[in-house]
Amino acid sequence: MDARSSGAATLLSALNEACEDFQRYGQQVAATHRSLHWELIGRFGPGEAPFALVGVVLRYERTTVDLGVDLWVREGAFEVSGYGTVDGRRLLVDLPDVLTEDIDVAIRTLREYTRRLCSYRSVLEDVA
Repeated sequence: MDARSSGAATLLSALNEACEDFQRYGQQVAATHRSLHWELIGRFGPGEAPFALVGVVLRYERTTVDLGVDLWVREGAFEVSGYGTVDGRRLLVDLPDVLTEDIDVAIRTLREYTRRLCSYRSVLEDVA
């Protein structure tokens, strides 16, 4: 496997791990809030700026919380961002955008942002 193929395989593996982490997070939060509905987000988009989005949507009573990490490819660089919103409007978490040409930095950022968002255990108490 050449360096490009290896980098792509590592990136796809990291995205898969992030999906697994968000899935475990959704399950854990649902275990403590019985009336919670959660949904895993995993999307890939083509185009001039291909992207991947991984995360989770939590619906509790009348509140919807979205937590996720975006990874974009723009002009030969990776842009990684992490976020959390309440009801699609209020910003709960806004992690700084990281722009890098280094795939290893992009993967480390993806993993770190996923870890930080999935460690947010009191999310429903904070927004309710």
